Amino acid sequence: MSGNATFRLTFHVSHPTISAADIEGVFELPTRFSQTVGGPKKTKSGKILDGMYKRTNVSFCLHESPLNFDDVSIDNFLKMQLRGYDREYIVQLVESGGSCNFLIGVFSDENVMFELGLEAIQMLSEFKVSIKYDFYGGE
Repeated sequence: MSGNATFRLTFHVSHPTISAADIEGVFELPTRFSQTVGGPKKTKSGKILDGMYKRTNVSFCLHESPLNFDDVSIDNFLKMQLRGYDREYIVQLVESGGSCNFLIGVFSDENVMFELGLEAIQMLSEFKVSIKYDFYGGE
């Protein structure tokens, strides 16, 4: 694996009725973006657009700079994050129409390989949290 391969990990929550403020209060993590169901659509700069959000969407930052694969295990990072979350809240959120996922954004011009071990997979399943991968290759 290349010493230049890095990743970002964010946590996303979506729900059809719960407000972004309520979700943000439970997780107490730095917010990347936040949209509340029924609120007016906006650009990143805050300009109001036509339409309303159909779902609440909140994305949380889990670290500042990209993490290097040689220094940080995605498997261990995910388990550490989940241990700090309220499992019962997440399960209720998902069972009431919401969803939660970790987004792993991978940055590399070369081959990257990592493993999610059985313990992490079991924890993700128990928490009803899915994984999304986004690979950013090339120059």
